[in-house]
Amino acid sequence: MPIKATSTAQEIQQLQKRLAQLQEQAEDELRQKLKEARAVVTDLEMQLSEVTGRPTATQIKVVKGFAPLTDEDLEVQILFVVQKAGADGINGAEIARQLNQDPQRIRRWIRNNPGKLRREGKGPGTRFLHI
Repeated sequence: MPIKATSTAQEIQQLQKRLAQLQEQAEDELRQKLKEARAVVTDLEMQLSEVTGRPTATQIKVVKGFAPLTDEDLEVQILFVVQKAGADGINGAEIARQLNQDPQRIRRWIRNNPGKLRREGKGPGTRFLHI
């Protein structure tokens, strides 16, 4: 009988390992589906923002401090704000205010990406336009 008990214990261990693997796979699948769903929501928010002219949920100001943005998101939002400004253009301080970002970060992005925007004027009156 001890041989059968050992094999049963081993079988239980194998089943527990298999259950853990299946749970991990299910979790990974759900995380992937969630990532895809978030991408769809972000795309729909941007489309709605373009139609209405109002900011997306990610562009709404955070009550305290500056909204955390990746460099890629910052670029997209700067280009969006400048494009919405139209033919009159917009200055760096106003871009920072609309995006709830540090003006220094906006100026640094503009300086590091000279071909992305068209510059008109010099000094505090500098306006930026979409190319």
